[in-house]
Amino acid sequence: MASENTENVQMSDEELQDLVASTDTGGRVPSSRNIVILMAVTALVWSIFQVWIASPISYNIGWGVFPSKEARTIHLGFAVFLAFLAYPAFSKSPRRSIPILDWGLAIVGAICALYPYIADSALGDILFGNQLSNRAGNPNEIDIVVSVIGMILLLEATRRALGPPLMVVAMVFLGYTFLGPFAPDLIAWKGSSFGGTVDKQWTSTDGVFGIALGVSTDLVFLFVLFGALLDRAGAGNYFIKVAFSLMGHFSGGPAKAAVVASGMTGLISGSSIANVVTTGTFTIPMMKRVGFNAEKSGAVEVASSVNGQIMPPVMGAAAFLMVEYVNIPYFDVVKHAFLPAIISYIALVYIVHLEAQKLNMQGLARSGDRKSTKDVLLSWAITLSAIMVMAGGLAYVSDAYQVLETTTARLGAVLAIVIAQFVIVKVLKGSSSNAVYAKTISTGAIILGNMVIGSFGLFYLVDVVQDVAGKELSWWIIAAGILVVYVFLARYSSSYPDLEVDDPNQPVSKLPEVGPTVKSGLHFLLPVVVLIWFLMVERASPSLSAYYATVLMLFILFTQRYLFAFFRKEAKTGTIKRGLNELVEGMIAGGRNMIGIGIATAAAGIIVGAVDQTGVGGKLAALVEFLSLGHIMLILFWTAILSLILGMGLPTTANYIVVSSLLAPVIVALGQQNGLIVPLIAVHMFVFYFGIMADVTPPVGLASFAAAAISGGDPIRTGFVAFFYSLRTALLPFLFIFNTDLLLIDVSPLEGVFIFIVATAAMLIFTAGSQGFFLAKSKLWESAALILIAFTLFRPGFWMDYVYPPYEERGGAGLVQALGEATVGDKMRIIVDGVDDVGEPVTLTMVLTVGDEETGQERLEGYGLEILEQDGSYIVDGTTFDSQAEKAGFDFDQVITSVGAPVDRPAKQLFFIPALLLLGLIVMLQRRRRDLLAQTTTA
Repeated sequence: MASENTENVQMSDEELQDLVASTDTGGRVPSSRNIVILMAVTALVWSIFQVWIASPISYNIGWGVFPSKEARTIHLGFAVFLAFLAYPAFSKSPRRSIPILDWGLAIVGAICALYPYIADSALGDILFGNQLSNRAGNPNEIDIVVSVIGMILLLEATRRALGPPLMVVAMVFLGYTFLGPFAPDLIAWKGSSFGGTVDKQWTSTDGVFGIALGVSTDLVFLFVLFGALLDRAGAGNYFIKVAFSLMGHFSGGPAKAAVVASGMTGLISGSSIANVVTTGTFTIPMMKRVGFNAEKSGAVEVASSVNGQIMPPVMGAAAFLMVEYVNIPYFDVVKHAFLPAIISYIALVYIVHLEAQKLNMQGLARSGDRKSTKDVLLSWAITLSAIMVMAGGLAYVSDAYQVLETTTARLGAVLAIVIAQFVIVKVLKGSSSNAVYAKTISTGAIILGNMVIGSFGLFYLVDVVQDVAGKELSWWIIAAGILVVYVFLARYSSSYPDLEVDDPNQPVSKLPEVGPTVKSGLHFLLPVVVLIWFLMVERASPSLSAYYATVLMLFILFTQRYLFAFFRKEAKTGTIKRGLNELVEGMIAGGRNMIGIGIATAAAGIIVGAVDQTGVGGKLAALVEFLSLGHIMLILFWTAILSLILGMGLPTTANYIVVSSLLAPVIVALGQQNGLIVPLIAVHMFVFYFGIMADVTPPVGLASFAAAAISGGDPIRTGFVAFFYSLRTALLPFLFIFNTDLLLIDVSPLEGVFIFIVATAAMLIFTAGSQGFFLAKSKLWESAALILIAFTLFRPGFWMDYVYPPYEERGGAGLVQALGEATVGDKMRIIVDGVDDVGEPVTLTMVLTVGDEETGQERLEGYGLEILEQDGSYIVDGTTFDSQAEKAGFDFDQVITSVGAPVDRPAKQLFFIPALLLLGLIVMLQRRRRDLLAQTTTA
């Protein structure tokens, strides 16, 4: 492949699909129909099993319940069996047949994976005399033999499915487990026996069958299956067409459409490479057609596709691992990830815009009547103002006359607003000309406004149903309502033509119309809404949320062909069978897509188990701390480099597991020693972001190779351009480590809106500075100034801390007095001297949130901190169990050396003023240069 790309040879569609298969689902396609059927049935059974264990049905009927430990073994058994059948051993191994050896490896590997389940069942009692759980920590000879064979076969399956790097890293950690006494003194340890390693890695839930595989079993599979079903139903093509209809007419439109399409496709594809091929097959040729060269076309697609993994509500598999590792709800993970992801995508659209402006590119021709920019802005302003007046008027009436105190009344108010809008639009459309209507009413603004109003209406409707019907019956009523909505949307969408899959090699002279394109697939959005509702509103577990969305998606796949034929009054013969076939194909695709993820999480479990067993994490942490010289910025830099290096060979999920388990606690601890309190979620997000960057980074960024295969460009150059475009993604992790407001930690909704506006503006300004183009080509000092402005908008507190120190420093004796004088909710900085886990002196910084008690002493007790005066020093005498003080890290015998009491100082946002004035100067200078250049060109 590398040779083909270096010669700038484009791959055919068949070769592209083979590229995706070889990396995601397996490159082997047997010629024997029976073998193909066997592999398909295995993947289908795997998908059915995963849907079953996620459903509440088994718990309700008391049959078929699989505890997580048992489900993990079955999950890995399916993955290993399919891995040996789907992935050839070597590049020259047969792809049209399966050798006898691979059959043997598949069967033996599956049996070894299932062994912990079998050995801990009644059958294990019969075969071995006692169950596995009865000899925990004391494996017998059979346990050791089966586990060793299983580990070897898992490593071979890893090599086949994911390449050598992850296998080599796992083998290094395994070797270290046994050869610890011979390691360098810095990382030496006593070593382990075969029995000890087997118990840790295979027969317990600490290694291979640990948290990572559990997340793959319980959460990731259903989301991957949901995406496969959506794609099989036609949602992938729908998202691409919608993006092109909305964005294709702008300057550099196909590239902007690629960003939007990849963001939407990220909902249904957990693979960067599959995302590149799915959307890039259409977007890359179109980008080349409007003026982008091969490398830039591929780079835009790579940058946007890789970012699909950070886009909530359905992020990459690593997001589900965060739930377990950080021990917070998935809702919180999504909340923290939302702002950086949106900002990153907006910045990428802006990068494309700047590239298009540099080359003076034009968009593609748009079908239907076009509004001028002035009319678009005017109609949006009028429409949104009218909606806000109606909604605001009702809110005022509610406050003034208390007529909307009940949920039923509020639901009626929402319906009244919607009906009033419908009447106004109908009257205006019938009584005015098309030109007047276009200037007054914006369909986009109506949709946006009513999405907000409709969300409130949905909340009220669910509450009314639950109040009237009760909790149990209400869910059946809501389910029936969802089916009614689905039938209505199918009826509405069927009145528009199906979206054909375009041939990317054919020229596109005009874009599809926005209205018919969007309306033709509205029913695809219903399962996504259901998923988001259960995740974000009901706060259900990710597994249960994905289960309900998947069940709805299965029903849609089965019935959509019949319903569309029925509503269009077409022949319905064969539509049910076709729907069933598509449902089965989607289930099979979901199983095939999970092979690599299942193997990756199991292999990463070897590394996590070895780290836990040997304690090497603390030793490597000490090494990194030594290399960083105790500076938080350096340790962040080394962590980013390690993530990028490991990511060159490890999949994103495995990379995240390894780096977060090794370095996340170190960053938190070192930050605390440097006076910076870093939330654990911020560190994990930092590692996650740099893990996905590895798919871009040359020389091994596979997504870049896939894009180059489509564009015919050089894969290495494509990777470098994509990396340059992704600088904004690399910048964000450093920013939210030092400014956790970007992760919406401890901010109000209004503050969140302000942070979003400022951060977006800052990222766009940074993008302009790094691209060397704003309104015109930037001079070097202008680019530097733009980056400085962006930094100021992101971290105004950096400058304010130099002008006005944030704390008044007092000694330990002033703690109680400072607490008494502080305002409720203030954050005080406490610096203590103590010792670390190995007895070395260490200085730590704690943050104490002031409580609402009356006196300083009561606030100290409420915080859970006991202090003792001894020889003029104030020493921690103890902490209350499970108190805030204990969680913050206060410990017995620490000496309080400094108390930082917050001081009143001007708002840090004052530094926005000089930054914006400097920005205005640059805008004025660049506009003058741009206008002068335009006049010169015209003359």
